[in-house]
Amino acid sequence: MSQVSNPTSAGPSGRFSRRGILGGGVTVLAAGALSACKSSTSSAEAGSGSGGAQKGKKVIFVVHEKNSFFPPVQKGFEAYGKAMGWQTQFTGPATFDQSTVVNMMQNAVNAKPDGLILTRIDDTSYDGVIKAAQAAGIPVILSNVASADYEKLGVGFVGQDFVPAGVTAGEQILKHIAKQGRRSGAIVIGKIQAGNSALEQRGKGIKQAVSDYNRAHGTKFTTEDLIVGTDEAGAVSKIDGRYSRDPHSVAGWAGTAFECQFVATWAKSKNLVGKFANGGFDMTSPVLAGIKDGSIDYTIGQNPWAQGWVAAALLAQQIDPGYPSFTYDTGAEVVDSSNIAAVSAREAKVA
Repeated sequence: MSQVSNPTSAGPSGRFSRRGILGGGVTVLAAGALSACKSSTSSAEAGSGSGGAQKGKKVIFVVHEKNSFFPPVQKGFEAYGKAMGWQTQFTGPATFDQSTVVNMMQNAVNAKPDGLILTRIDDTSYDGVIKAAQAAGIPVILSNVASADYEKLGVGFVGQDFVPAGVTAGEQILKHIAKQGRRSGAIVIGKIQAGNSALEQRGKGIKQAVSDYNRAHGTKFTTEDLIVGTDEAGAVSKIDGRYSRDPHSVAGWAGTAFECQFVATWAKSKNLVGKFANGGFDMTSPVLAGIKDGSIDYTIGQNPWAQGWVAAALLAQQIDPGYPSFTYDTGAEVVDSSNIAAVSAREAKVA
């Protein structure tokens, strides 16, 4: 998923950048937003949005795991839905399980909603559900993760361009390692799930950045993957196990999601903060707190609010008047000590 060269128009793939959309390049989405804002005005008085022709429409959003990343996504989705007068449902398993996710998505299709938003974290497992929805005349858009060849399904996607975002993350971890004067060592690439295409692509980008840095600077950094899961106790145990095997080899921990918060918890408990660089992705409360107290050096944001609000807006234009969706890149925002106060204040509004 690459950015288009002209951000105010779509290329053959139908992709748009955030800058193009926000700059006025997409009249349809702007019109949808205006409609939502008008509905919002009436909802302040009546307690529900008018939504025009879409009032009362049922829209379901199913994610692969309702972990700590998703509350802003849910709030963005529900805010747009309220403005349109939709009946909204945001659902997903508490912890990831492939068969459970597929069943929940199929149940959503069986409920015959007017629109459906899904996460697609691998290349094949969810395609049957997507095709079943389309066969039933249910508009579908993907959010957060789309995976390879999603375009062939005829659906749009709202989310990050993962490999370039991984490159950005790799550049950040190397910048903070350089402050320690190191020229070699392992950069441990953390992952909360195996096989999640977003995490794999971010990891690929981190490795690309490290390789490029080594060539440019004559350094000898290596990379290795570590699956830690989403449970903090289990993650801390795996992090401690890797570090204990060879403490001096670790130059930095580069998460592909919010693994850096687990590294911070562990490092603080062991008085190891500052012995290595630590960063990752997402803007969960523990991650932002870690940047504030110095146990995390950076994180890469991906505008979760947009993954709810913009996905809903694009779905709305599919529902009525029937415009197709496209791809919207939610970006790779670098958050560190220089902007943590402003970002924390913003994220507190949608946590």
